[in-house]
Amino acid sequence: MFHRILIAVLLFSSFTLAAIQSVGVRGILMCGDRPLTNAEVKLWLLRTFPRPDTNLATVKTDSVGRFQVSGTDSSIFTINPAIRIYHRCNNRGLFNIPNLCQRKSTFNIPSSYIERSETVSRWYELGVLNLEAKHRGEQTHCMSNPIRALGR
Repeated sequence: MFHRILIAVLLFSSFTLAAIQSVGVRGILMCGDRPLTNAEVKLWLLRTFPRPDTNLATVKTDSVGRFQVSGTDSSIFTINPAIRIYHRCNNRGLFNIPNLCQRKSTFNIPSSYIERSETVSRWYELGVLNLEAKHRGEQTHCMSNPIRALGR
């Protein structure tokens, strides 16, 4: 009985101690000297095992390569946000098939831009980022259905 009460108290206190946290990132993506249009920008919370990473929000760049993405989460601990950019700029492709896979670049967001509120008032300005060259830690992200990817 004591253990059940203790567990209930711990669970209740963890929910009451959890704080709403928000983060926002904006910037402009380029592919060489041209805007990187229609690139997918995802805001992620990076988690430690056994919890999987959580996708907070997804946006696409506009006609000038501009994006703005934000999200909120409720957590006891300070969140660990990052953006992942999925694009085909200067993509050689797998097996020389250009649209089979995408390039995936991940950028961590400094903790000083995490706010304890539901809305973002202090944005992390990524600036103008040229994704033509490969970035440190860049990966290749392939579609689950390669036949469908060929039609893009």
